[in-house]
Amino acid sequence: MNTDTKKDTEMKKSTKPPLPLIAKIAIAMTCINTWVIFEETIVDRQGLWRYMPYYRVGLFCAWDAVVFAVTLLLLLVSVARSRRRNDLALSSTPPLPLIGKIAIAMTFLITLVILFVWPGVLLRIC
Repeated sequence: MNTDTKKDTEMKKSTKPPLPLIAKIAIAMTCINTWVIFEETIVDRQGLWRYMPYYRVGLFCAWDAVVFAVTLLLLLVSVARSRRRNDLALSSTPPLPLIGKIAIAMTFLITLVILFVWPGVLLRIC
């Protein structure tokens, strides 16, 4: 019976290296960017806001707060889980390949464009 539990714990270990923190932040920002683009292009333009309680067109609303809160919560859980795993295993994170670095840079650039160029997004936050 002892060998069965040992096999189960060995099978539960992940063989993938953990993502660096900057990659996790970029993924979270991509989720928020996706919500903003969906909101601006689909909800506002197609009139879906009529069916969404507490939604305010062109302003920061409860829906935005929920998306930000859920994304931040998932990011924090992911970071806490990886830190706990790193404390136990003391494994190091391998460096990102060039394509990963380019994708992260593009994510941050797209976020700046959405915030400062897309009409109305910065007004929604301020």
